[in-house]
Amino acid sequence: MKRRFMVYAALLGTAVILLGCSFFNFDASDAVVTTDKTVSQDTLVKITSYLLDNVPDIRSEKLRLAAGNTKIKMTLSIIASPEPGHTKNDPDYKYHAEYYWVYVSYKTKDRLEKYDTYLVQKDLADIYHCDTEADTFVKVK
Repeated sequence: MKRRFMVYAALLGTAVILLGCSFFNFDASDAVVTTDKTVSQDTLVKITSYLLDNVPDIRSEKLRLAAGNTKIKMTLSIIASPEPGHTKNDPDYKYHAEYYWVYVSYKTKDRLEKYDTYLVQKDLADIYHCDTEADTFVKVK
């Protein structure tokens, strides 16, 4: 699981850097994107809105990081959609088969301040937070 998460994080980090380099002005407003080309705009809005509505800590973390007039750009990105064909031998099968993986990053103009990964069930029933240090998924909702 850790290995797969690191691959997702590396891919997303590259996408965020490329996206950031493509704009000349730093914009402190939030961004909602997807690196998974199978995710439609409607699904992107539905999943990220549900996540923000049910995990208020995401927005409060942005406010905490922005204390002292620091401009923080928060980006939500769906990095993977449910893969029902994922190998069933994987102990994390259900998380790959039934959940959208959403990467949330908080960055200033110069650096990445913090990031988190959340899993949102495709039927909007559950939300998990990825605890990478403990290599576990913690149920949020």
